[in-house]
Amino acid sequence: MSETNDQVQGQSADAPSARVAAEARPASVHPEGHRPAGERPAGERPAARKPAAPPDPRVEAAKETAARIGAVIAQALGEAAVEETGAAHRTPMVRVRKQDWLAAVSLLKDHPDWRLNYVECMAGTDYPEYIEIALYVQSTSQGHFVCLKTRTDRQDAEVPSLVPCHPGVNWEEREIYDLLGVRFTGHPDLRRIMLWEGFAGHPLRKDYSEWGEGST
Repeated sequence: MSETNDQVQGQSADAPSARVAAEARPASVHPEGHRPAGERPAGERPAARKPAAPPDPRVEAAKETAARIGAVIAQALGEAAVEETGAAHRTPMVRVRKQDWLAAVSLLKDHPDWRLNYVECMAGTDYPEYIEIALYVQSTSQGHFVCLKTRTDRQDAEVPSLVPCHPGVNWEEREIYDLLGVRFTGHPDLRRIMLWEGFAGHPLRKDYSEWGEGST
């Protein structure tokens, strides 16, 4: 048995089995079984580039709706009040200047063409240069659903409160104040709602660090 194993292990590349394997290997295959990166077999054409996907009609419709809402705001409050119109996924999106925030939301709540009278939710997001407030509102009578946005500087984060127009956002504004540090001017009771008074910092800010904060 030992002699047989030594004979097998001692076979060289010139053994018949090795020659057969080498002859059976296709010439176009890399010795390790794959082609180097970027190498294409001779005669193979590059894949045809796929045509661009057609615009999603739902997104286009959302953009058109946002443009109409922006025109309503601009007509009432001036062109400078509207900073951007577009679509948030498939939802019409209008971003207004923060000093026109309360006036724009109030306008759309009572406007006969829109009646955006119900707040679905309100949220804040911290970006490197600003904090963005998003308000999702809908019309219970006309079926519209719209995202309204405004921005404020991170270092002086202050936005008019919407409580005079939509009392139901009272706690949502308090939550954004608590976690992101945005002060809502005109809010009737702006204080922390999730963390305790005396907590240091606002933990949903990107630059927040837990070390040495949140103690008192």
